Amino acid sequence: MEYHYTLTKDDYVAFNMHHAQHSERVQKVLRVQRWMSLIFLFIPLLVSWIEGEFLVGMFAAFVLLAVLWFLFYPKYFYGSIKKNIIKVMNEEGNSSLTGEHTIMVTEDGLVEKSSKGEVKTPWSSITQIRETDEHIFILVSAMSGYVIPINTFADVKALQQFKETLNVARDKKTG
Repeated sequence: MEYHYTLTKDDYVAFNMHHAQHSERVQKVLRVQRWMSLIFLFIPLLVSWIEGEFLVGMFAAFVLLAVLWFLFYPKYFYGSIKKNIIKVMNEEGNSSLTGEHTIMVTEDGLVEKSSKGEVKTPWSSITQIRETDEHIFILVSAMSGYVIPINTFADVKALQQFKETLNVARDKKTG
């Protein structure tokens, strides 16, 4: 089977954001940085100890800062990741990622054709197939894979047929 679709920068941003939101390493970094807000609570306590009196106003301000950091840091964190992804996508030389693509499902694996050439991926190299509301991500590694927009398919039946074809072909070769 052969499918034609157009990839945009937004599709690649979605792929990388999906990775960031599902990567155990990225999630660990986020958790550590969120809990760093507790440091804000120690600053007024340390100043109070040095001054010899408890500074209620300073403590209240730092508690508020710690709570705001804890609540809003994930939004900032993911926004920063997205900004960096967009910056990389806009660099010269990455424009070949976007544009017209064709993916073929064969007995041996997937074949993707684009303006930059042809890539063949055997079924044994595919680690996962993930789906979001807008994309199917066929992962070859944690940071690379195929991005197929759901709007590639004419209807839900065509999408379901593609997913079944992927699973059947993959199961034959890896099972």
